[in-house]
Amino acid sequence: VFPPSPACVLRVITRINHTGRHEVEDVLLREEAYDLICDGKTVARMHCMPTDLEELAVGRLFTLGLLRDARQIASLTIRHPAEQNADHAPPPNPRLAAESAHGPDSLACASAVSTSLAAPVASTALAAPTASVASTESMASAAPVAEPPFTPEGQRATPLPSLKLRAAGSILVSLAPPPAPETEAKQADLRLDAAQVHSLQAAFEERCALFRQTGAAHSCALATPEGILLFYEDIARHNALDKLIGAMQLQGVSPQGKLMIFSGRLAVDML
Repeated sequence: VFPPSPACVLRVITRINHTGRHEVEDVLLREEAYDLICDGKTVARMHCMPTDLEELAVGRLFTLGLLRDARQIASLTIRHPAEQNADHAPPPNPRLAAESAHGPDSLACASAVSTSLAAPVASTALAAPTASVASTESMASAAPVAEPPFTPEGQRATPLPSLKLRAAGSILVSLAPPPAPETEAKQADLRLDAAQVHSLQAAFEERCALFRQTGAAHSCALATPEGILLFYEDIARHNALDKLIGAMQLQGVSPQGKLMIFSGRLAVDML
């Protein structure tokens, strides 16, 4: 039995089937946007579940090639969307508004609840803290809002109704220079027999409670032939992989002698 995830939200929906229309309670996954800001530069916008954000940020920096070792992290601060200062929010970008309304960040795949998380700002110092952390205010940049079109008579046309964008959170990371590279261990072959494959698959599927609740989560696990070591979930399979990689970095877990288990297809960019 797994406890409910803070990324879950209950909603009453109308379900239509051969017996008619029914008002039922359904479990949705909460999806939020976070800007990943490394040394004052926005390097990615991540649409993700609001859980395991530290692992996600570290894993994304690693896969972007900006981080080689978790010991480089001087400071890491997470600001949830509800905590961002609305007075300094940039004007909405019409293109982003359309993507937010109709794209992967739409209500079809997650809740748009504005009450978000009530947790305070989480600050994690993993090494010597720096004197200051860049703010999102200095980094905020957006295309100006397009003017309403003009009619042939020169009269201003009625503007389209504005689409309300949800505020994005931010994850601010300061990095120190990388340490001296260590000698990489030679990769050893890893072989499993059929019984081990089936055992690991059964253990993996048992942990996928979020998918069973919502049908909308991907899972990624790190394992040895004997069992699962780390397990992470997200709406996007790339995020689940980045969370796993970030956890390996933060916990100092070597990939030697390990294997990964995925719930979805293994895309070439994930390889």
